[in-house]
Amino acid sequence: MFARWGWLGLAVALFAGVVWLSVARPWKPHGYSGLEFAPMTPAADARTPLLSRGGALVIAVADDSPADKAGIKAGEVVSAIDRTAIGSARQASEIVRRHKAGDRIQLTLFDIPEGEIHPAHAVLVFAAAPPVTRKLSVRPPRTLAKEHFDRPAMVANAAWSRRIARGPTIKPLALTGLGDGHCNGFAPEDWRVAGRAKDDSFFHVMAGEGFAHAIYKSAALGRDNPQAFILDFLKATFGAPAVLTPAMARPFGFVLQNFGNTKGGAGFVEYRVMSGRIALWIAAVPGADADWAKPLVGAVVFSLHCASPGAPKLIPRDPKLAPTAVSLRCLEGSCGESDFAANYLSVLREGYVHNREGEMFLVNPRRDFWQDGADGPGFYHQIGGENEKLEPGRIN
Repeated sequence: MFARWGWLGLAVALFAGVVWLSVARPWKPHGYSGLEFAPMTPAADARTPLLSRGGALVIAVADDSPADKAGIKAGEVVSAIDRTAIGSARQASEIVRRHKAGDRIQLTLFDIPEGEIHPAHAVLVFAAAPPVTRKLSVRPPRTLAKEHFDRPAMVANAAWSRRIARGPTIKPLALTGLGDGHCNGFAPEDWRVAGRAKDDSFFHVMAGEGFAHAIYKSAALGRDNPQAFILDFLKATFGAPAVLTPAMARPFGFVLQNFGNTKGGAGFVEYRVMSGRIALWIAAVPGADADWAKPLVGAVVFSLHCASPGAPKLIPRDPKLAPTAVSLRCLEGSCGESDFAANYLSVLREGYVHNREGEMFLVNPRRDFWQDGADGPGFYHQIGGENEKLEPGRIN
């Protein structure tokens, strides 16, 4: 009786073991791809902004493998396989393991090393086994589409751990130069000059599409009320009455006021009155987009520089002016009024940097500061797989 139950228990145990192995252990692959997947890292997440969620990081590609021949590179993110959205590295591995030699699959990729955010496609044809380049004492391993599920541990939660997890580089926004007469500035590529006064007292640039305007204006104020002057100017410029928030004092004698108008526009005006002259910098955006658009347009407006009549003489730089908020001329000791007005960039969390070729970029100085690199402390971004150091300041 006991022997019968013993044999039955053994059979049940063997059956359970087979079931457990089939569920817990992934099946062996039938074809060879040369891909190794890993879960998305914070750095990979930060560099694939068009990929809202999911994805599998390609952590390695074997030499002369089908993946290598398809042009897939380590560091790319697989967002879909044969139009099936990929939610994890495990899902990507399981899909790949199902295919045998001769099968074709299409992978949708986000190219991280090259800085591209738009997806590309690669067609992979599975091989029967890894290539044998030399005589081996044992057969090449059949572990294909290998998975890495252990994230690198940050050392004792050190202060620099989060920066290492995000990656040592930043993706700054490239700016292009705009100019007319003795006025110039920097803006995203699709912006254009909308207007300028002959005496360089007015300079207006705007986005190619949508409502985004950056304006510099200087004028003789006399005994006029600055509030009345600003309200009249906003109405004449945007064709709608505006409402100003209470004035807020800013360093170096500047005043800041936010505004909104009846057409749904919003933004801010920063101004300063000196010797009967008012100089103001205006950033205008749609009210619904103010949270993200106002910092960008604000950075554009503070890059505007004009040789306007009555402008105060250049003076030495005040240590309170951040290097990423001012011009190179100011960093060398001669600062104009636009340099002092740009102190508000510290609130907007934007800053100017440039490379050796004179190309301009926008960064967030509080977030995008990499403490050290090949060329010493500074801001770095990646071009062609190599890090290029960016220096603080705007070049106009």
